[in-house]
Amino acid sequence: MPRKIRSNYMEKFKFVYNGRIFDSKHKCCEFYGICYRSVMSYQNRHKCTTEESITHFIELKKSKEIIFRNRKWNSIKTCCAFYDLNEASVKTDMWNRKCTPQEAIERAIEWKKTHEITYHGVKYPSLPQCCEELGINPISVRLYMDNNGVSSTRAITHYIKSKERRAFTFRGKEYKNFAECCLAYGLKPKSVSSAVFKENRSHAEVLEKIVSHVEGCIPQEVMEKKEITGNYVIPKKRHRAKEAFFYEREKYISLGQCCEIYGINESSVRARAWRTHCTWEDAVKHFIEKSSVNKLKKIFVYKGKEYQSVAECCRKYDVRAASVRNRTSSKGCSLEEALDHFIMKKKEIKKGFVFRDKSYATMEECCKAYGVSASSVSSRKYRLGCSIEESLEHFIKNKEMIEKRIQKFTFRGREYPSLRACCKKYGIEDACVRQRARNQNCSLEESFEHFMTRKRKYMLNNQEFEYRGILYPSLKECCEKLEINKNSVVSKSRRSGCSLQEAVEYYVKKQHTK
Repeated sequence: MPRKIRSNYMEKFKFVYNGRIFDSKHKCCEFYGICYRSVMSYQNRHKCTTEESITHFIELKKSKEIIFRNRKWNSIKTCCAFYDLNEASVKTDMWNRKCTPQEAIERAIEWKKTHEITYHGVKYPSLPQCCEELGINPISVRLYMDNNGVSSTRAITHYIKSKERRAFTFRGKEYKNFAECCLAYGLKPKSVSSAVFKENRSHAEVLEKIVSHVEGCIPQEVMEKKEITGNYVIPKKRHRAKEAFFYEREKYISLGQCCEIYGINESSVRARAWRTHCTWEDAVKHFIEKSSVNKLKKIFVYKGKEYQSVAECCRKYDVRAASVRNRTSSKGCSLEEALDHFIMKKKEIKKGFVFRDKSYATMEECCKAYGVSASSVSSRKYRLGCSIEESLEHFIKNKEMIEKRIQKFTFRGREYPSLRACCKKYGIEDACVRQRARNQNCSLEESFEHFMTRKRKYMLNNQEFEYRGILYPSLKECCEKLEINKNSVVSKSRRSGCSLQEAVEYYVKKQHTK
């Protein structure tokens, strides 16, 4: 026999840690209950030895260990799993109350004990779970407990008995309630209940009458072909009556055909006939007359020519229909007069604007030449009912006085060229500030302060934030630029009691390590 040669191949995989020899590094990690892949990954990432990596994970494991009720647990997760607790709720309680894991777990166990209920010898974790298994509504049970001051057991028993009382039997089959029985036969529960109330009879009698009628409407041949079982749903077949209809001595196949020819709604005709207790002929006549009146109203006559609407006429003359209607309501004139006004105005604009024997392309160009606001000129013209020339002369004459009235505005110790410049910086409409000052009879400063209080919350939430010597408009913009979560930064700052800058630095370093 050939001689067996001993090999020392497995010797090179042996690993010594803390004075103990293991067959391999994997066996060592298994012995200490840590992940071999995590150890190797940490070693490659931090360029350290295997011993240092294993030591790091052993210490990390020890830091997660907790002692609760004289027993050692590997982590909060294993402890919560043993006591059937929600780990996330326990950790949230720790962060909110800033307490130890033991206190949070103890509080969770006490909360669980107080919310556990026992019904007929069976223990349930909570009232909603108990109600769900018994098939009743937990909200109704709680309301019954609060209104009547009874225990959960009595409230649950009350709803179970009421559920049994609602059971409905029809044609030898039992249903959970009356509504389920109606739906099984293709009927609306509300319609059947209404019939019960009107006839003052029992539910079973009215339902039998309706179902028998529906079955009678189905041809006997169809009933013989279909085998009716307990679960069969009888369909409701409703056919619109197609009777001959006469209107103005003309015969139509049905009311629907007549309505379609005259372009009116059949449902509206039927509804009017039922509502006003008139015949279908009267209802059809009413809607035909109404539609013809509406068509006549739509026709608009201007300069002897007919148009389908005012808008169509305005489109021809290139005038805004909304402006014509607004002038009609504001000045109390007719549509024709308003249209004449805008057509003449358009012709004047095309001719140009003449002021002080000098021609300008537009009124705005003339105002710009004299250094006057065109909007102010137009506003004065419409407000006082004077001509554009008179309004323009007024502003040219009082130009210096108006410029003096535009005073500098001071807010929080800072001087601005005008109120408009200050409002522009803080994103407030200067017209609103002036309007409030006139309405409330207060100064511009008080009016501006009123509008600033509305934006104060926004300004506080978006304060300037400095990080690494760079000034950002807000913490949100800083986090967006650095691609980190703002909520996580704020949460870290509150939890650890550190500044926002330190929290940002923490997440930036964490991002680089990834």
